[in-house]
Amino acid sequence: MDKVHTSIPLCFPDNFEWDRGSGTLVKKRKARGKLVVCEDALQILRSIDGPICPIAVTGPARCGKSYIASQMVESRPHDCVFKTSGIWMSTDMFKKKLRKGVEVTVFVMDTEGLGAYDAYSEDDLQMFSLVSLLASVLVYNSRGSMTVHDIKNLRWVGTLGNVINVDEVGKGTKSKVKDFIKFFPNVMWLLCDVSMTFSISPGDEEIEVDIKDYILEEVLKLEEETGDGDDRVKEGNTYRNALLKSFPVFDAFKLSTPSIDINVLANMHKEETRSKLDKDFLAEVDGLLGRLAILMKPKKAWPYVGNIHGKQFAELLKEYVSEFSSSGGVLNIRSIGSRVVETLLNDVHEKAFDKYTSKMDEFLKSVLPCPNHEVVYKHKTCLDRAMQYFNVKSKYIKDSDSLSIYRKKLLERIAVYSDDGLTCVGGHLKTSLASNVKQSDVFCKKIVDDLFKEKLKPLMDYCEEDDTGQSIDVESAINDVETEYKKRARGPQIWHVYKTELAEDQENVEELMRSLKIEKEKIMHLSWKDDIVEQKKGIANDREESIAAILSQVNQLLKSHPGLANELQILIAQSKEESKKQEKELMKKHDCTD
Repeated sequence: MDKVHTSIPLCFPDNFEWDRGSGTLVKKRKARGKLVVCEDALQILRSIDGPICPIAVTGPARCGKSYIASQMVESRPHDCVFKTSGIWMSTDMFKKKLRKGVEVTVFVMDTEGLGAYDAYSEDDLQMFSLVSLLASVLVYNSRGSMTVHDIKNLRWVGTLGNVINVDEVGKGTKSKVKDFIKFFPNVMWLLCDVSMTFSISPGDEEIEVDIKDYILEEVLKLEEETGDGDDRVKEGNTYRNALLKSFPVFDAFKLSTPSIDINVLANMHKEETRSKLDKDFLAEVDGLLGRLAILMKPKKAWPYVGNIHGKQFAELLKEYVSEFSSSGGVLNIRSIGSRVVETLLNDVHEKAFDKYTSKMDEFLKSVLPCPNHEVVYKHKTCLDRAMQYFNVKSKYIKDSDSLSIYRKKLLERIAVYSDDGLTCVGGHLKTSLASNVKQSDVFCKKIVDDLFKEKLKPLMDYCEEDDTGQSIDVESAINDVETEYKKRARGPQIWHVYKTELAEDQENVEELMRSLKIEKEKIMHLSWKDDIVEQKKGIANDREESIAAILSQVNQLLKSHPGLANELQILIAQSKEESKKQEKELMKKHDCTD
């Protein structure tokens, strides 16, 4: 089955509505007003990456434009793919490598006929101005041999300067026709239903020439102006000058009558009719396509110096249509171009920044906290990716000043450094580094809390021995905490938390253990003193009992030996001396005094 070829409106009068389902315009009950753009078509255009070459067909109504436009679509459809009211675009696009090696995406545009029954003169001028601004190649299609009177049909060319200007606002400059050459299309005048040959008479004899040479020598040659009152000649010369000077290249081509059968002519756009068309005509169509290939060039637009791509084309179309509606039918393409550059660069800038932040945030989410140098390294990788995207997507914009502004804006949005270039003081990188510090602080403090509960808190719950009866080694426990913390901790706050949180906990434990040791020593000392007191009490009791026994013995001796009084005094003195000696030895043994 052959491929189905389709088209879609780029813009259309507002007395129609676009029906996406049926692929047609539905007419509303209202008078024709301004043009509106079709968002579906803009989406297709925005998807074209790379230089483009739009070919537009325009000209008087009912002259076979849509058939010719359909034949320009690859691969040549038999049916007519266009349904023109406004400007339509073929959805079948194809690549073409031009003579200078540039590859472009080609698509064909068909316009409603100039002089349509429901259009006014200003509508025709607007339509012609639009296709002149949008096309790389403009085919002006007419029927029959060209004469000087046909020049009047190109009055829109002569009035382009009234509709389009490149003046800088506020600078008092005036646009000139030569300024249009920078971005206007190459033009081909296509004359249909012309079977005759053309000749010129440079001397005494006639020379048969190509239709292009005939037009240049006979039709577009300036007439001599005989006086101030010869308005007809002046007007004709104005149109001739405008046609030749407003477009970079002028070419012309003719097609003979496709058939003498009225029914074939009426249905020549249908597949079943193709075999009935005149073979010479079909061969001429092939020749036309070859000539058009020579005229193809990448599309340029003011103030661009380089080639534009699909997204720029879509934005320009929107701006042109909007400006026609709001400015009373006058376009300042310099200001339009500046707005388009602004819009496109802002879009590229936002998407480049999103590419940076998405990759950077994804990385940070998976690794934080981590050493700051890892964040900086990832930042450089993401920055390179973002700038590469920015450069690729803006390569068709040749406004160096605007590119520089938006490139700097993107860089500053990503990272701003101190004057010495060593410290990040702003941008997304600063936010990332600050987040790393915060998460590292929380992470490390959590480790400290866990280690405190796991290893240090038990030391504070015991004085001398743990539950197993083994002595607690405080120094070993603290060393274990340090080792475990250094193993688990991450990020730039490792040492800060170590010095402020962990060291404080360790110091508290050590201080507590010192206090506990002192308290235990006091308790032990008091215990020793109690023992001594008890022993002293025992010694005193023994001494009293000894004295009582001695006194009993003395009393007995005195009764039986009264002369022993002197010996008694000696015995009492010896007993007291022995008691004191025992007490001193006890105190010396326990290193204690009263």
